[in-house]
Order: sequence, then C-alpha cells, then structure tokens
Amino acid sequence: MMAPALGLPDLTKPFELFVHERQHLALGVLAQWLGSWKRPVGYFSKQLDTVSKGWPGCLHAVAATVLLIQEARKLTMGQKIVVYVPHMVITVLEQKGGHWLSPSRMLKYQVVLLEQDDVELKTTAIVNPAMFLSTENPTEKLEHDCLLTIEQVYSSRPDLTDEPLKDPDLELFMDGSSFVQEGRRMAGYAVVTTDKVLESGTLI
Repeated sequence: MMAPALGLPDLTKPFELFVHERQHLALGVLAQWLGSWKRPVGYFSKQLDTVSKGWPGCLHAVAATVLLIQEARKLTMGQKIVVYVPHMVITVLEQKGGHWLSPSRMLKYQVVLLEQDDVELKTTAIVNPAMFLSTENPTEKLEHDCLLTIEQVYSSRPDLTDEPLKDPDLELFMDGSSFVQEGRRMAGYAVVTTDKVLESGTLI
C-alpha cells in the first residue's frame, strides 16, 4: 500500500495555491496544511488562450493566475485561498494591463484578483512547488523586473516620435506590397526620395 499523491480537500481549512507559468502553460499546486507540512490536494495544468499567448511574458503570469484561481474554486467551494505568485501580478495588471487587455478582460481580471473576499495574493520568492510540474522544456528565465522588462522589450524606441524632424537632410518615403503567386507569398519593399529609388528588395 502507498499513500495517495493527493489528499482530500478539507473545506474547514484555508487553501494555498502556488502558481507558475511556463511555455504558455498555467501550472498550479493547491495545498492545505496537514500538521506541520503542506499536503497537495490538487494539481493544475491549463493552456493559456490564444489571445493571452501574444502578451508580454509577465502578463502571461497574470492570465495564469486568473485561470488557476477559477480552476481551484471548483475544489475550494468559497473557502479562503492564499495565492502565491513569483511576479508582481497586481502591479503588472494595473500599470500595463490597459495597454494589452480589452476592457472586458481587464474588468474580469480585476474582479477575480481584487474584488473577491476569498482570494489573497502574495508575491514570493520561495521555492514554488508548481515550478516542478513537468513540461516539455523546463528551462526557466533569469530573475527580472516585470515592469522594466515590459517597458524595454515592448515599448516604442525613445528616439522615435510622431512629429517630423526639423530641417532634415533627406526626406525618405517607403512602401511595400505582397501577393500570392502559384501558392507562394511574395513581398517586397522600396525606399525612395522624391526623384529616385535608394533601396528596394524582396522580403522572404
């Protein structure tokens, strides 16, 4: 006889949910205290939806947290859940969510993360058991600052503006086109002045 891998949920005790996101997978471990140690009562592995896969990495963590809270509630039945996440989920949502999330999704996430009495979020750097759930490639990224990473990777270049340069040496124009020929996509571009072509080529 062997002890079961999972215990039965005890609805008289609070729950702890450990959240991790890897390769667009939301990984989670739901646990409860049994004496002096945490006993898992649920493992979760859910694929993020197509829309959230296109967001910056730290917003993946926001989506994963919301997704796993909704899954965990199927077992917790309204009992308190302390959610441990490795990212500043609330800060990222409030400061960067409006740039990427639709208003309806933003409202949904705010309701799940901020407006529910049974959910308490904690950002922690302790060893997260959800990190050990298997995926095809367990490689992890280095520690980082969520807001700084989004700002550096996804923001426009600071030297680009929506106003024309004053007294430019050249005025350049560019255009491109694409079409399908015999089932193959063809594309090209050209950079020109008012009277000559400076550069042109194909994009394949």
